[in-house]
Amino acid sequence: MVYLTVENMTKHVPEKVLFEDISFSMTRGDKIGLIADNGTGKSTLLKIIAGKAFADEGAIYINEDIRVGYLEQDPDFDHNLTIADLINSAHSELSAVIAAYEKAVELQAEHYTEETQARFEETSAAMDRTNAWDYERRLKALLSRFALTDLDQAIGTLSGGQKKRLAMAITLLDDPDLLILDEPTNHLDIETIEWLEQYLARSTVSILMVTHDRYFLDSVCNHIIEMEGGKLYNHKGNYADFLVKREERETIFKSEVDKAGKLFKKELEWMRRSPKARTSKAKSRINKFYEIGDKAGTKTSKDALKLEVKMSRIGGKILEMKNVKKRFGDSIILDGFTHTFKKGERIG
Repeated sequence: MVYLTVENMTKHVPEKVLFEDISFSMTRGDKIGLIADNGTGKSTLLKIIAGKAFADEGAIYINEDIRVGYLEQDPDFDHNLTIADLINSAHSELSAVIAAYEKAVELQAEHYTEETQARFEETSAAMDRTNAWDYERRLKALLSRFALTDLDQAIGTLSGGQKKRLAMAITLLDDPDLLILDEPTNHLDIETIEWLEQYLARSTVSILMVTHDRYFLDSVCNHIIEMEGGKLYNHKGNYADFLVKREERETIFKSEVDKAGKLFKKELEWMRRSPKARTSKAKSRINKFYEIGDKAGTKTSKDALKLEVKMSRIGGKILEMKNVKKRFGDSIILDGFTHTFKKGERIG
């Protein structure tokens, strides 16, 4: 089942083209990581897909039968609201569905008629459609998971990490079929990141996300889309697979540019002889000459795409020390000490 289709999308900002005529699609089960250098329009593309911004050209098609959740990079909440107020306002439609169902149950219990039965069936279907049956349980579980226990706390008193956790809880509470995530690990501690990583990896939800956390990409994604030079390149597999395939692609491309350079020199000599006979064959060769020149002049050396995290995440390693030296005056404490401390170890 196709969840999302982006067709021929173009976006300009002052004096710059972010992306031009790009197209891609997502199907059920896709977990896509969108990667590119900073300032190339990744977050803008997510905002356009989520309906928070507009493209200059192109179209977006989202399956009308799916629920879509969007997590912004830096959530912007009304600081005057409490956590409870924000949750109720964010899920006002869901709360209304639950209230209508509870009212229908009450009316049917008091006075059973065809009308109350029809109302009960109608509200039950709405509960099914919005996945509202275990709303309260999921709400309590998520708020507890993200350490948000005081629902009367004002949004304005929350830290950046607490706001991000609250935004994540609200997004996941909707139980979306498609998740659009912009830097989901920003402001989160290691424990929360690892929980979210495992949750998304096990989940059947489809994901389109931007993140600079390569470990998160490796664990969660099964497809990488690279945005470079305003164009998209698709790579099946996680981030580690992408690095291998990207290297192969660039090696092939460099080889083609080198061949074009050699051919360009040969054709340049022909052009300098200025053939007088402007036959259709000669004109075709002249046109080809300029195409070869463009190819030969293509830049092939690129800076490595940098993905990083603000804290070290090295799997089972907790602390790695290499050739550490320390002394106090003449007293040597450590002299080339090397050791890897692993998760779960208890060392004296």
